[in-house]
Amino acid sequence: MNYNTHFLEKQQEFDQVMDSIKDHPWIGFDTEFVGEKYYIPVLGLIQIVTAENIYLVDTLKITNLDKFLDILSDELVLKITHAGDNDYRLLYILFGSTPQNTFDTQISAGFVGYNYPSGFGKLVEKELRVSLAKSHTIADWEARPLDPKALEYAVEDVKYLPALYEKLTKKLKHHHRESWAREENRKWENPAFYIADPNKELFANDLVHQLEFREKIFLMRLYRWRIQKAIELNIPKETVLQTRHISTVIRATKGGPNAFKSNRTMHEGVWKKHLDAWLLLWSEPATDTEKDILSVLVKPAPEDQEREWTMELLYHLVKKQCIEHEISAALLLPRGDFNRLKSGSDHFDNSLLEGWRAELMGAELVAWMKKGGKVSIDWVDQQCRLLM
Repeated sequence: MNYNTHFLEKQQEFDQVMDSIKDHPWIGFDTEFVGEKYYIPVLGLIQIVTAENIYLVDTLKITNLDKFLDILSDELVLKITHAGDNDYRLLYILFGSTPQNTFDTQISAGFVGYNYPSGFGKLVEKELRVSLAKSHTIADWEARPLDPKALEYAVEDVKYLPALYEKLTKKLKHHHRESWAREENRKWENPAFYIADPNKELFANDLVHQLEFREKIFLMRLYRWRIQKAIELNIPKETVLQTRHISTVIRATKGGPNAFKSNRTMHEGVWKKHLDAWLLLWSEPATDTEKDILSVLVKPAPEDQEREWTMELLYHLVKKQCIEHEISAALLLPRGDFNRLKSGSDHFDNSLLEGWRAELMGAELVAWMKKGGKVSIDWVDQQCRLLM
């Protein structure tokens, strides 16, 4: 694992390096970015590893990354990452780029006995017997010059990717799960994966079901206004308006300034700054598009303890399958997705009951996960039988 490390901060040098590695069979990479201060994160560094070299790309000085993005989209070049979700999302947001031919060590580890998601340091220690240095997540990737110690940590983030790839690939082959891992990685290769529902916050908030029609319209507009403001100023949504104040704004806006003055939970500087905009959002009549969006809102189903018990039982049967096959249950069916399935939400992703997941769970269990139904318990001769 002896690599030559190169720091790239000139466009011409970067382009030459990308031209020299574009025909390699694989690369590993990672990104470092600053996201806590912005709505759209700032990309501060890209680390790329090849068979002999590690390249640290200063993305504040090198602004044209087209040659790197071309490599990402090249089906002939394997891209190795660990927890690549954030990297690929950021590159899509900034450049509209989608990768092809991907392999993720975190996902692969979930197929061979590790919990999902597993940290990079833990995987390196378990698989390669190497202890990594302390985390560098507090590094300021906008600062220049970059901290030499942070750069050492950045090198470690990609240095062990090739060796991890080899180890995990062998284990996937042993368990005959290469196609399963490939299927799971393929999600990043579809642009639709990165397109967010603009009404996601609205549908996820139980408050919407407690409001009158006009208040629901206002809530929808408030969420969109917050996003637009965050984009305009490139600051986090919570900096524009904290989520905990959303219900306060709904109640007080229709009451005018006096309603805000009597509310002590929100600083007056916030509501005074935005009240005119909120009043405008409140006063405008609902559009046909807004009415259509609200028409698909489904009220939560009445509490059904029998269904909840049944679905929880089925989930534990799924977890048992995962234990027996040494696959992480969180990779197969994340708890949040299962809760949407259990509640009967229209926003459950049905693809999570297809492909390798359906193969592992089996047709009968998948059918029950989709349709539900009653399960009874029969105790016979000190044995417990589940009757579906």
